[in-house]
Amino acid sequence: MKMAKSIIFSVAVVTFGLLALMPLAAQETLQSENQAGQTEENTTTDPFSPLADQPETLRPLDKKAPIWVTPDRTTLVLGGEVCLREGLLELFACAERSKEHESIVVLKIKPHLIHAGLLVLGAKQGSPARFDPVFVPPSGEKIHVEVRWRDETGEVQRASAQEWVREARSGKEMTVPWVFTGGLFGTDADGNRYYLADVSGEIIGVSNFPGSVLDVPFESVTSNDNLYYEPNTEKIPPLGTPVTLLLTIEQDEPSELPSKQPSEEPSI
Repeated sequence: MKMAKSIIFSVAVVTFGLLALMPLAAQETLQSENQAGQTEENTTTDPFSPLADQPETLRPLDKKAPIWVTPDRTTLVLGGEVCLREGLLELFACAERSKEHESIVVLKIKPHLIHAGLLVLGAKQGSPARFDPVFVPPSGEKIHVEVRWRDETGEVQRASAQEWVREARSGKEMTVPWVFTGGLFGTDADGNRYYLADVSGEIIGVSNFPGSVLDVPFESVTSNDNLYYEPNTEKIPPLGTPVTLLLTIEQDEPSELPSKQPSEEPSI
């Protein structure tokens, strides 16, 4: 009981920090969501069943969206489904009704909730890619993304998210980690600030976008004729397959960067 209350309190503190940078309308929406999700039991109304260890112990971060944290605050659990197996690829995961045409997984979760959940884990936020006057790669704590799903026999399968992505030129599986950039805030015509990923839908990127919550820590262009990554089709289950993403803070070990940069010209 005390553990559940402590986690809920932590989420409230984290989201309060985000509220300070959001316009009033967005604050009211987020406050309403958090109040709805403040319960000691998993009362998430979404029918999604997470493929996590001891799922009955997961603590919801929202009443409707399929997003949970483990009681020990080491894993953020997200529910989604496969929406792309081949074609152009700019993101591993996007928000619903945004960039499903170029993302492998779609999540019915507002990106600011994922940001808050990562902060609850203790992840250190870095900075998104910068392009002017010179390119500065995305930075932040490394985040490991595991994918779980059921195959045609009902057996639970597991893979690192990188196994579902490959380099377009070499065909090699993605090896670099994702980093928690935290994305950016934008300003609308009335001067109100908003969380950019909530508008763009960019959650886990494989091409550099300033709004992505997670991004790759090197220059990866967004030009369609020079995209660096593509879906590793043979490893990805059928379209519409429910998937569970498990996000954890990765141990700080050296990672192999791609064998060749996608372009000598800076991306824009």
